[in-house]
Amino acid sequence: MNTTTASTPANPSASPRLLAVAYGGGHIAMMLPVLKSLRARLPGAHIDLLALTTARRAALDAGETPLGYADLLHLLSPEEQTQALGLGRALQAGNTHPDIPEAETLAYLGVNAWDLQRQLGAVAAQQVLTEKGRHGFYPIGFFRRILSQFKPDLVLATNSPRSEQAVVDAASEAGVPSLSMLDLFGLAAPLEVRERTSPPERERKPGGGPSAFVGDAFAARTRHPSRVCVLSDAVRDNLMRAGWAPEIIAITGNPAFDALHSAATRQAAAAFRAQLGWQDKKVVLLAAHPEPRSHPDTRWPEGDALPLAMEAELRRWTQTRPDAALIVRHHPNHWHRYPRLPDSPAVHFSVPGAEPIDPLILAADGVVVQTTTVGLQAASVGIPVLAMQCSPGALSAFSFATLGIAQGVADVPDLPAAVNAVLDHRPEPTTWARPTLAADAVADEALALLGNATLSPFHKPAAISAL
Repeated sequence: MNTTTASTPANPSASPRLLAVAYGGGHIAMMLPVLKSLRARLPGAHIDLLALTTARRAALDAGETPLGYADLLHLLSPEEQTQALGLGRALQAGNTHPDIPEAETLAYLGVNAWDLQRQLGAVAAQQVLTEKGRHGFYPIGFFRRILSQFKPDLVLATNSPRSEQAVVDAASEAGVPSLSMLDLFGLAAPLEVRERTSPPERERKPGGGPSAFVGDAFAARTRHPSRVCVLSDAVRDNLMRAGWAPEIIAITGNPAFDALHSAATRQAAAAFRAQLGWQDKKVVLLAAHPEPRSHPDTRWPEGDALPLAMEAELRRWTQTRPDAALIVRHHPNHWHRYPRLPDSPAVHFSVPGAEPIDPLILAADGVVVQTTTVGLQAASVGIPVLAMQCSPGALSAFSFATLGIAQGVADVPDLPAAVNAVLDHRPEPTTWARPTLAADAVADEALALLGNATLSPFHKPAAISAL
């Protein structure tokens, strides 16, 4: 569908209530500029932002007043709170992060585990937690309570599973309009993923939570938001092939990329290079992440082995040419567990909480990735991208090289030659390069949904029942 041009909802005298839910990384980066655009257009709107896990810090830095699970414990009875926090303490080991307060960690883990027990029973829930850990969370019951408490006229989310998927599904049950933003490609999931994505709750199997890998499961969902905002015509076509109705798909671009086109970001990138004395350097940005699963066609296992090997190879590469410089940037959710090797005049280790990603992208002459959206961000502004074809994620879900976003690199030993080639003979931008400002386009779609929602279901006699 074409995006709708709108400046105010159909009922401009209304003061709509919006509930936005987003995880960290690229998900909160999509949400924040849309909320800014909506506030500019709807100054009377009341917007509640549930910023989950590492999203909280990004939301605070943007001037938001985010909520977390710890702020919503009152939606459980005292007995339920005791049970949930006990479950959270049992799951806490290995599930902490320096940017997330302990109280939020306990509440997030505990409420999700409590909700899973309510859905499946204690034995089946434990089986899911054993097999999938927190990737098996799907707190649909808790979000029914949240919707009953906040009474939103519109729900906003991204394509992340777990809490974001649960709020969209709960909104669908309640008749509340919802909008999801898809950061990637909407590629069809493998059959085994399709079979365990968004089934009716009564049919949920003990092992059947949402996929741990969000890029390949979104298209396979059987419950859809009222509107989904996507990157391009190709993504729309992917969703349609997966059975999504064309009238709910809007081509808007990704709001997380908007800052790459701002003068302030360009200035920050130049200042970053100047601070390190890299004005005349050939700068490579490594944006790496743990592999969510293994794949039989690659030697690299699930976990940290591949990103650590990429970092080591590129650090060695900087010693082979005097004009080389490297930015090491691990995923915001996982950087703290990697050994931080000493910086050198040619290597800078970037701490996600201290440095935004956008200036680093613009400071780079080339970007090396597996499947992180940082690669797509770089391609959107014409920066050459190298993508690891040996990545289990690339083999099991999508490859930036196959999609025409990046040049493929067969394996880690091939990195130095590939990097030298793009630095010495810069390729033309790909077809994914475009000066797209997406936040206003997404806000237009939200306003259109608000305009079509004549009366919130929470103001009707039948409201959502609590779990």
